[in-house]
Amino acid sequence: MKLLLACLFAVTGFAADVAKPHVPLAQQPLRMAKDIAAFEAADKANPPPQHALLFSGASTLRLWKNVAEEMKPYPVINRGFGGSYTTEVLGYMDRITLPYHPRVVVFQCGGNDINAGDPVEAPIARIREYLARLRKENPDCAVVFVATTRAPSRKAKWEQLDEYNRQLQQIVKEGKGLWYVDINPALNLPNGEGKPGHYLKDNLHPDVAGYKAIAAVLKPAVDAAWQATEAAFKGK
Repeated sequence: MKLLLACLFAVTGFAADVAKPHVPLAQQPLRMAKDIAAFEAADKANPPPQHALLFSGASTLRLWKNVAEEMKPYPVINRGFGGSYTTEVLGYMDRITLPYHPRVVVFQCGGNDINAGDPVEAPIARIREYLARLRKENPDCAVVFVATTRAPSRKAKWEQLDEYNRQLQQIVKEGKGLWYVDINPALNLPNGEGKPGHYLKDNLHPDVAGYKAIAAVLKPAVDAAWQATEAAFKGK
């Protein structure tokens, strides 16, 4: 009898865990404090340039080890941090975005929000807030929004990720000094599966060939954004 009760408790306890409702990310505390502190320590030890090309977002950017080489001749600051949500990119922007007064921001974040259970509208609203705050402090800054990746490991979320990318494109259409770059054709086959050799074993993050493919489609947009801000940042 005791064994039976123990089994029932284990099963019902497990079921209760599975049935826990999603807590919206906006109601959850910010994580990644150590990552942000490490960025600040690095900035203090070796101050980055003002008015640079800033990469802001999650682990796809963080893991891009040769991004500075791929984006030459522009000065690059990479402030991607792994697993981040838009709540955190927004929440920490006073510390790792605004102080740099970037000339161009390359932004990719939001896929983790959707994977965690937030509806598409939640990260889109936060991106609008991010953009509003950025432009308030730095009105001449251009932003290149990068589509979230339809990674093979997130196939169950492809429909939501597609909707997210559509709404991200709408933000770009509504604004000025904004670009949208869809990196998915560079990484994925027409059927949506990843191109051979373009993802790490996790089928989520690009490998060296994947980043090379991303650079090929991203660099023209960065060139255009940099050129468009030439007059505004001349002499700064």
